[in-house]
Amino acid sequence: MDETKTTGQKIDELYSLLSNLKEKDLEKKFRLPRKGRVSNRKLKKGYVTILRIDENKNVDFEKQPVKNSTYRLSTGTYHTLDESEVFMYKGKPFIIQPTNKLNPYNPLAGKNETHGQTYIMARMLADVIKVKSRGANIIVWLLVLGATAFEINYFAGGKDGI
Repeated sequence: MDETKTTGQKIDELYSLLSNLKEKDLEKKFRLPRKGRVSNRKLKKGYVTILRIDENKNVDFEKQPVKNSTYRLSTGTYHTLDESEVFMYKGKPFIIQPTNKLNPYNPLAGKNETHGQTYIMARMLADVIKVKSRGANIIVWLLVLGATAFEINYFAGGKDGI
C-alpha cells in the first residue's frame, strides 16, 4: 500500500481483496480431537470412538474398548452396542452415545431400549471389585503372635506364662 492513498481508498482496496477470497479458503475443516482418535493398533484391540453427550448438553469425544457388546464411558456408565448402531468415520467405528440412554443414538432405528440389558448386567458384575475379608486373617496373626510371646516367655525362664 502506498502512503499517498487516503484511508477510504485503503479500506476499499482491503474490501475488494476480502471479497475476492473464496469461501473455501475461509472454511475450516473438522478434525476429530486427539483423545477421540482411534489408531490402527487400538482398532485391532477393539476400541471405538465415542461422541458422548452429557445431560447438560456438553459434548466430548473419547475412545473405549468394546467387550462382549458393552463398553464403559469415562463417566462410569455402562452401555450396550448393536452392530446397526456403529457408524463409520474415515473408515473407523464411531458411536454417538447420550449418557442418560442405555443404547447409542441411531437416527435410522426405532425406540427399543431393552435389547442390551442382559449384556450390561453381566459386564457390571464382571467389573465389580472383589473385597477380601481381612477379619479372619487378623485373628490368625494375633494367635501366632500370642503363641510366640508365650514360648519366648516360657523358655526364657518364666514358668507362670504371660
